[in-house]
Amino acid sequence: MIFVTRKLYDGVQTDSGWERRAEREWEKRSAIYGRYYKILVPLLPASVRRLHAHGLHDAVVESAKQSTGKIELVMNTKGALTRFRGRHVRLIFSDVHRRINLKGLVGQWWLYHEVHLCSHAGFSFHVMFTESDIEIDANDLSVRMK
Repeated sequence: MIFVTRKLYDGVQTDSGWERRAEREWEKRSAIYGRYYKILVPLLPASVRRLHAHGLHDAVVESAKQSTGKIELVMNTKGALTRFRGRHVRLIFSDVHRRINLKGLVGQWWLYHEVHLCSHAGFSFHVMFTESDIEIDANDLSVRMK
């Protein structure tokens, strides 16, 4: 994550000691990211734009696996803040350019995400979960409802 970092996320939590300052910084970075995203959105696959628009905030990882060139995440959206709410969403990132450590991801909650351009792939999808962050560099994304 570039704009919303783990340190900033921890800062906006109650009793962090710098909650107000962190909230101001969060708002500032969110506005900058919004402008940044508007510039890159025409360069992204439609499925990435859809996932970004719908979000998966508070969805829970039910399974996470990687095979050659592919990462699959199954998210339970019961209780999540998303337009996909109440469903299971299968995310399949294709033509993935490196191994990602998915160990311990099952059971974590999806908090925030950012999308970036990447020099060696079509996009880089960054996700902050409750306990870990991942960056997936891929050329395509399939979003399927179960």
